[in-house]
Amino acid sequence: MTFNVPDGSLRGGVMTMCQEAEKAARDGYHFIILTDSVVSKTKAPIGSLLACGAVHHHLVRKKLRSNVGLIIDTGDARKTHHFCTLLAYGADAICPYLALEIIEYLQKKGELKKLSPDQAVRNYFMGLQKGVKKVMAKMGISTLQSYKGAQRFEALGLSSEVIDFCFVGTPSRIQGIGFKELGNHTLWRHSTAFDQNSKVRYRGDYHWRSGGAEHAYTPQSITAVQSAARSNSKQKYIEYAAESNLMTERCMLRGMLEFRKVDPIPIEEVEPVSEIVKRFATGAMSYGSLSIETHEALAIAMNRMGAQSNCGEGGENSERFKPLPNGDSKRSAVKQVATGRFGVTSNYLANADQLQIKVSQGAKPGEGGELGGAKVSEGIAKTRRTTPGVGLISPPPHHDIYSIEDLKHPNASVSVKLASEVGIGVIAAGVAKARADHIVISGHEGGTGAARWTSIKHTGLPWELGIAETHQTLVLNNLRQFVRLQTDGCLRTGKDVVYAALLGAEEFGFGTIPLVTLGCIMMRKCHLNTCPVGIATQDPQLRKKFEGKPEHVINFFFMLAEEVRGYMAQLGFRKMDEMIGRVDLLKPRETRQDDEFPISQYDFSALLTPAHELRPNVPTKFTNKHPNEIIDILDQKFVRESSAVFSGEQKRISFNETVSNVNRSVGTFLSYNISQRFGDDGLPENSIHILLRGSVGQSFGAFLASGVHMELHGDANDYVGKGLSGGTIIIRPVAGQEVEENVIVGNTVLYGATAGLAFFAGVAAERFAVRNSGVCTVVEGVGDHCCEYMTGGRVVVLGETGRNFAAGMSGGIAWIFGNPENFTSKCNLVMVEVETLSTEEELKEPLSLIQMHYKFTNSPKAAKILDTPPKELIKQFVRIMPKDYKPIWVAQNVKKEIKSEEVKEEIADIEDLPVGKFAKIHAFKKYSRKAEPYRPVEERVNDWDEIWTSHDSDNRVKQAARCMDCGVPFCQSDSGCPIHNKIPEWNDLVYKHQWKLAYERLAETNNFPEFTGRVCPAPCEGACVLAITDQSVTIKNIENAIINKAFENNWVVPRIPSSRTGKTVAIIGSGPAGLAAADQLNQMGHTVSVFERDPQIGGLLRYGVPQVKLSKKLVQRRIDLLASEGISFHTKKNIDVAAFEVLKGEFDAILLATGSTTPRDFPIPGRESSGVHFAMDYLKKSQMFLDGEIDKLEIDAKDKNVIVIGAGDTGCDCISTSVRQGCKSVLNFNLSYQPPPQRDDLANPWPEWPKVFSVEYGHSEAKFHTGNEVRKYNVLTKAFEFDSKTNCVTGIATNNVVWKQRPGTIGRAGMDMREKEGSSHVYPADLVLIAIGYSGAEESFGLKMNGGVFEAPSYKT
Repeated sequence: MTFNVPDGSLRGGVMTMCQEAEKAARDGYHFIILTDSVVSKTKAPIGSLLACGAVHHHLVRKKLRSNVGLIIDTGDARKTHHFCTLLAYGADAICPYLALEIIEYLQKKGELKKLSPDQAVRNYFMGLQKGVKKVMAKMGISTLQSYKGAQRFEALGLSSEVIDFCFVGTPSRIQGIGFKELGNHTLWRHSTAFDQNSKVRYRGDYHWRSGGAEHAYTPQSITAVQSAARSNSKQKYIEYAAESNLMTERCMLRGMLEFRKVDPIPIEEVEPVSEIVKRFATGAMSYGSLSIETHEALAIAMNRMGAQSNCGEGGENSERFKPLPNGDSKRSAVKQVATGRFGVTSNYLANADQLQIKVSQGAKPGEGGELGGAKVSEGIAKTRRTTPGVGLISPPPHHDIYSIEDLKHPNASVSVKLASEVGIGVIAAGVAKARADHIVISGHEGGTGAARWTSIKHTGLPWELGIAETHQTLVLNNLRQFVRLQTDGCLRTGKDVVYAALLGAEEFGFGTIPLVTLGCIMMRKCHLNTCPVGIATQDPQLRKKFEGKPEHVINFFFMLAEEVRGYMAQLGFRKMDEMIGRVDLLKPRETRQDDEFPISQYDFSALLTPAHELRPNVPTKFTNKHPNEIIDILDQKFVRESSAVFSGEQKRISFNETVSNVNRSVGTFLSYNISQRFGDDGLPENSIHILLRGSVGQSFGAFLASGVHMELHGDANDYVGKGLSGGTIIIRPVAGQEVEENVIVGNTVLYGATAGLAFFAGVAAERFAVRNSGVCTVVEGVGDHCCEYMTGGRVVVLGETGRNFAAGMSGGIAWIFGNPENFTSKCNLVMVEVETLSTEEELKEPLSLIQMHYKFTNSPKAAKILDTPPKELIKQFVRIMPKDYKPIWVAQNVKKEIKSEEVKEEIADIEDLPVGKFAKIHAFKKYSRKAEPYRPVEERVNDWDEIWTSHDSDNRVKQAARCMDCGVPFCQSDSGCPIHNKIPEWNDLVYKHQWKLAYERLAETNNFPEFTGRVCPAPCEGACVLAITDQSVTIKNIENAIINKAFENNWVVPRIPSSRTGKTVAIIGSGPAGLAAADQLNQMGHTVSVFERDPQIGGLLRYGVPQVKLSKKLVQRRIDLLASEGISFHTKKNIDVAAFEVLKGEFDAILLATGSTTPRDFPIPGRESSGVHFAMDYLKKSQMFLDGEIDKLEIDAKDKNVIVIGAGDTGCDCISTSVRQGCKSVLNFNLSYQPPPQRDDLANPWPEWPKVFSVEYGHSEAKFHTGNEVRKYNVLTKAFEFDSKTNCVTGIATNNVVWKQRPGTIGRAGMDMREKEGSSHVYPADLVLIAIGYSGAEESFGLKMNGGVFEAPSYKT
């Protein structure tokens, strides 16, 4: 599987490989091994999937495929998806040699200490096997033989040239790149791999990482949108939209399109924002996945706007159906009801504006959600009709049995949610014909907090394809006018909305972005119940940290709608209805430099075909509702004649009717009317008694409400008691009919039932009591899959069962009577145990249900059991008990209260296992922040040693455990670490005690951690997500501990380049930037010389940072190391214009690293007096004296009144230095007001550097020395007082100032300053140090300056 690098022809390599495979097959070989293990500098690999598909189809075309087995020996197969695709395109066996070598490498490095080499490989293969089986299951394929070669995938952006040769028959609706482009990309990767200077970077496929893969949500976009939503700032929204739209262009299909230019209209003519927002809806996010505070905030916000919130799968507490006193409503307009969703009751359905059948979710098609036991609180368990502390699993969507007919009621439309896939248009057309009012097309880009990583990568397709195909197909079949189309899947801006509308959508779903406006910072830890901002958690302690408000969501959506209006005006639309399906206004955009492949190579005709051209003169948008078909049904009679019961005039009413299979959903519309009037309570027991005779149609008693007793003499079709909501259902045979062993009810009986009783004097077919969460029932035999996904209730089976009993059963109890010894083999034992009974006490509950069964059905089988002595019955019963539910059930039986703390902490992933003595998952809650303290102030002020204490390894490990490995780590964003240190990675390695690996990660981005770990102000800590509501991780201390350990253990060694490029570079300046540049350039193989004008190398590190913060021994240690690596250093070299010209002739390149060294000054009276100095001059002279470079301390604070003007780090350093020199007093002036003790969320929002009042090392030393707080705020320096004879400064004349906020502004930038009358004061001063920053570089080298910055030279480097 290689092709020659000099030729560069991937197509030629593929052809040659196919010919060789054909020859081998004709020569009688039984196995063909395709391998890329022979890759070299001259041979580049052919992608294993490309090679496998090509050879497989070539042999099929030559009718030789069945003669040989195809073995793929490759280094690029690593993940589940790689194996799934290789198998789907013909591979018979796969050897992932590189993955196995990596496992061996990790073993040798000690990262897999607890596993033997064989066990590590077995675990890897076991994980792959589970992943492949899961993918097969989602596709409904049972055997690998059926899956192999099935090609159940779709290609995006591959040309027919590649498809027709390598992936014959694979859909590729967006035609694109061919062999040439694939070959060029392979050659680029190949050359990078063989480049000695290239480094393997962490890609950030699942979590955003600086410099890694692009993600839709970036730190910049999250920060901007939260600021916009909270302050209602249009400017911040514009910043957010710009960043988000840029990511759309880089990541998403719609980002390859742009709008055509047309004549615009005035924006005043466009419909108002208040109408546009009514088309918005939130995604189906459940209470359970979200905290109740978040869920309700979304509902309130959407209801205020006249938009719709979607309650998701978790049900909704009926208390939320009542309006609040202020007129707000917590009621979700859209109620989701698919796949046995939790808490689906008659009352729940009655309180909906729209009922949504979720056939699939775009982010994880073919799969249900999961909710860990740690998130199932008492409130969630009550709402979902389940048990606190027991995990919940949603059935896969192919188990859906809710029908549009069941759900229709006068006050709600019915929506069907589909996932974008090829052929979705045909499915949507069928749904429309079945009288759906609304169709959602969900794209793969949407988020989910209820699925594993392997479930959300490589699944689904862009919504752009789905909505376009659906719109086109509905128009083609003249069905478009009957349904509204909605799309969702990472819609984030107004531009996204306009794209969706032009492609055919009328409504727009938003999932993640409303959560971000409420405070979500994309931790991607939703499943662990550890959300630090209280959004995706049920932890009471964390929920208190939720600070979102409905107003934030409203502000965001109104600004987004305003953006939509702007685009509408640009495109000439006055109403959104005018835009629907107008794909003629879209076109492929121009190719940009950062595009991987030219946009012009892609064919977007599948997206951009106007629907009206497919079938002219038919509606192309929603215009008409389906006719109401809830007329002339049996339930209408029940409702009319029960009016006296509803009003309370009559206590009970009975009906006696004959039915046939045309009578479907009997009792459902009656229950809707009861729920509308009486809510969850329904009517008193047996208020309405209905006796029916005959063979009834499907969904008999669906969602039957409390107070209704339905008895059928005959038999029933499928879906009896679906969603049973408190009513009673009895089905018995017609008198004289023998049905003991015959089927009396069909499939999926009691599906999703929540409460009530049901007794069946006969056998039920398959899928009995699936997702039962509260019904007690007796049946006399069942088919396959009984009690699947059951979460509550009681089931007694008096007879035989089918296979797969209790699969996914997490709650409730079942009893089986009959042949116990034969049952175990039919039971799915993954989540349950099969128990024998040992006491008569254990028989009481099932026998009480059997007695009721006999009372209602007169069952001969029940009678026979009740006549049997208990001692004999014990042997004939087995109990099916869910493993997680059992301890809670036992505790309830002994009346022991289960406390939330006793619920076992769920560990979802291997990386979440505790390491050593410190737990990881909730470490940020369990352990408080503990920074390494300074040495005692009374000790350190008397010496010039470093102020730091030695690091405590155990404490650093504990502190590293607090790092949450964020999905979007702001600590390494632009608001955090300026050099983008891999902070989450090395924190995790420290937590795992892998210090050497942590050092290697740290050294990848940080040249000198021993410096930054001491003197960096740590913006990373200010941007840490824990800093939002808690104390941040001690990142700086951990960094310092890593590098200290590295030097202690001699891991830091000279890295001498293996070869030199022959290029020479001169660097002028040896400060931090100059040294870092020298290190980088030297490692690339260039010959580097550093020129410094001072006596010693180091610049700011040597002379600007005091000895007490950074020992100069450490500086010299690093300089010596750099010198040993080949860098030459030259001191006392003051490069003037002439010398600069000489360097230009001697070196291939010159790098200016002189820094900003021109200090800002005070042009006020007395500035020229003696004793007024720039802070850096003072610090430099002090350090030169300590180093012995000068004999006399030229600027000495001893016995002087010192005033430091300026409150930054340099000012603090001056305070500390003057204290050590023995000053008489010291004051620190600051023109600004005193910072608040806590961050101002509007003026100084996270993750900006927190502008809060803090006590640094120099401040505490000065207070110890003088006994007073030395900082003074709101002080304006007016003049320097001085002795006219000596010209020495004697004091500073000041005025106090007052700051006032201008209306409509926030923060310092919006404040005006005025001097306070009568506040003049003169402070005595013998030494004044000006520390108010720098204005730029010094003019030098004969180069032009512009604003303190050198203009670009006339030569290139």
